[in-house]
Amino acid sequence: MNVLHYQVGSPQAAGFVYRHWLAFSIGILLCLMATGKALHHGHNAPPGTLKKLILDGEAGSRGYNSYNRGSMRCAKSNSAPLNLTNMSIGQIQYYQSLPSCSSQKLLAVGHYQIVPETLDIAVRTLKLPPSTRFTPAVQDRIFAFYLAKEKQPAIDRWVRQGQGLYSASYAIAKEWAIFKAPNGRGVYDGNGNNKARISSVKVTLALRKAREDYLHLRNKGWDEDTAYATALGVKKG
Repeated sequence: MNVLHYQVGSPQAAGFVYRHWLAFSIGILLCLMATGKALHHGHNAPPGTLKKLILDGEAGSRGYNSYNRGSMRCAKSNSAPLNLTNMSIGQIQYYQSLPSCSSQKLLAVGHYQIVPETLDIAVRTLKLPPSTRFTPAVQDRIFAFYLAKEKQPAIDRWVRQGQGLYSASYAIAKEWAIFKAPNGRGVYDGNGNNKARISSVKVTLALRKAREDYLHLRNKGWDEDTAYATALGVKKG
């Protein structure tokens, strides 16, 4: 093995130290990025879509791995990283069923902050086995084909038929506490820590975009469900 000897303080020594420091720093950065990708899945939320609005308002940077435990008094939400997307729906439901203030209690989970009762009905409606992983694709499917179609059908009706923009905007405020209803107030304002912060104007813009995108994709020959899901900002899965 060849050993290089540099005089301390020489340009060669300085360059040697810099190159190794740079290589080390890049290695650390790549490791951090890899870890981040495992717990911060690519959100793939197109700008202006309803999916992006929900990400900004409800889920935040953790996106599909976002969660809260239901009580700031007992345990902080998102205080530690959880890889929800690698858990099965059955596991999620178990943790959601735990008593309030349990250290492992989960309440609202994922990109769309799905609460226990909603998840229970969604998996029955969409016929998702308990062993199904709570992946980004599964969360998107629950959003498009249960939350926005079955639970809040006014959203589906607006996107597909162009009917009831006011009702669709109100339905979004009913489903996600962060959004203001058309009257300028949040449906759940004052209930616990809930306080709507995203205006109904932004909600309306996202809904109008969804309707326009749906019509555009249908005119291109896309089938109804694929055009509908894509208009909301998700891929049909």
